[in-house]
Amino acid sequence: MTQTASAPVAVIGAGSFGTAISWLLSSGGEDVRLWAFLAEEASAINEHKRNTSFLSHCDLERVWATNDVTQAIEGCRAVIIATPSFGVVNVAEQMAGSLPKETPVLILSKGLDLSGERPLIDAVADVLGGKHRLAVLSGPNHAEELSHGALAGAVIASERLETAVFFQKLLARDYFRLYASDDPLGVSLCGAAKNVIAIACGIARGAGFGDNTIALLMTRGLAEITRLVEACGGKHETCLGLAGVGDLIVTCGSTHSRNGMYGEAFAKEGISVADYEARRRMVVEGAHAIEPMLKLAAARNVELPITCAVRDLLAGEVTLAEVSAALMERDLKAEMNR
Repeated sequence: MTQTASAPVAVIGAGSFGTAISWLLSSGGEDVRLWAFLAEEASAINEHKRNTSFLSHCDLERVWATNDVTQAIEGCRAVIIATPSFGVVNVAEQMAGSLPKETPVLILSKGLDLSGERPLIDAVADVLGGKHRLAVLSGPNHAEELSHGALAGAVIASERLETAVFFQKLLARDYFRLYASDDPLGVSLCGAAKNVIAIACGIARGAGFGDNTIALLMTRGLAEITRLVEACGGKHETCLGLAGVGDLIVTCGSTHSRNGMYGEAFAKEGISVADYEARRRMVVEGAHAIEPMLKLAAARNVELPITCAVRDLLAGEVTLAEVSAALMERDLKAEMNR
């Protein structure tokens, strides 16, 4: 962390969250290098000082865009990765030869390394080295609301608290309150697992179930998340914070939730994940996290009944009536016997 305070910050990913974070940094006086996947996207951002594809209301006056990762990170004092989860390791590999060993890196993507069934921060550490300079951010943060300065909060976690505090100070605003944590494992798993529960809640809404059902799914979904986090070595209290309960509430209950919206569309139309992603130009992160989560759970003998139900529904192996009956007819037990 030896770069000067006047050096720019690199944001890797020009989707909704990358655009929102670029605006947040830019409006706070930071110079930003924004990496976009396509050259024409980068050129359009530089010409209009707006991202016409995502959150076009955001003023990106202090943002310079490029589709070259090496150009984006050159001379930057920090890097923020905001690609979909499946692209994180790829961009890390592109940065590996050029990024100084002490440059702090923050991962905004909420997911798992799909090839290794582990948190993304571990996969990125394997590529870039220096896990102590890596951090993850998670919480109830819809990019649409954040980009309008609506009050919000999140948690930033790193195994070295100094790294979390660095990003906490970099991103904190009077409308964006950030908390530091030393549990990147728990924060990462919460961020991935809640997306699957959001799909379940979306399916319930789309099928006409009521608030009671949604509350049941969210509460028992939290129990699943907590079981998995603790079994993998994360902290129980992380599940009760912004990355756990906070993000679960907003993702399961909001009209902005892409996972929830997909669940509703699946219940009404039976649309596949691939077709929905092509239609909406957005990634349903929860659908891609299911198999890695179940492999993690199986290796640690952890039950994830709601996650299994969502997997079976999306695969067309069961009907909604069958899966509802299977969940409701599970053996009765004490509530705190999670």
